[in-house]
Amino acid sequence: MKKNNFLFIFLLSIIITSFFSCTPVSKITYMNNINNEGWGISPIPPKHKIEIGDILMIKVISRNEESNKLFNVETNTNNANTTTTAANLYLNGFTVSTDGNIDLPNVGTVNIVNQTLDEAKETIANLAKEYIIDPYVIVKLANFEVTVLGEVNNPGTFPVYKENLTIFDALAMAGDINDYGNLKKVRIIRSNNNKKKVYYFDLTESKILQSNFYYLNNKDLVYVQPLKFKGLKKSQSQILLSSLTTFAVLFNAILNFTRD
Repeated sequence: MKKNNFLFIFLLSIIITSFFSCTPVSKITYMNNINNEGWGISPIPPKHKIEIGDILMIKVISRNEESNKLFNVETNTNNANTTTTAANLYLNGFTVSTDGNIDLPNVGTVNIVNQTLDEAKETIANLAKEYIIDPYVIVKLANFEVTVLGEVNNPGTFPVYKENLTIFDALAMAGDINDYGNLKKVRIIRSNNNKKKVYYFDLTESKILQSNFYYLNNKDLVYVQPLKFKGLKKSQSQILLSSLTTFAVLFNAILNFTRD
């Protein structure tokens, strides 16, 4: 009878160890519900609304070279510059003040907060028309960045020099989600009209492609939560070692019992 009890305990230990060492595939696989007809992707990427603290690269161009110098600072990185760094962009860009304004050379104060980049271009062009004929205006967001934290291989804040960044682009920059990340529990902290709000989404569902979180906004913070049993599975090698140790101890106990 005692021998059977030991055998039962031994088998139960192996089952429990195996259970905790395994992660359901559904929690670590992107977009499980495959649609053979394809998925629709969010058709309209979000247009950034200029916020307080944004850094803009602005250039006003005309046919007159002398007029160009009136509107574009010599040190501005919009001009020919071989290096582009965060410090360079910060020092030479136009920072939107707490009042929502920028101070454009020879134009003065321009209020552009809550405008899209296209709207800001039009606003600046209309003001520049008072000084030059048919000005061409370039406005770019210089400090677009996203932060990816939690269960990823390379967490951090990443500057972005492209438009229409997707959630998968950001995860790729962060080295992808690691073995302990739960794709079903991902949260994003997003700024809207200078207010922060937390949203939740599930990367195992293909509907992420049609959600408001497929494309990321400036200063989005993505956080990947850990799986429930992360604390019990430090690493695959530790799990294997623990299993072998448990097996050896129980097997030795059974042998000693059978000898009595």
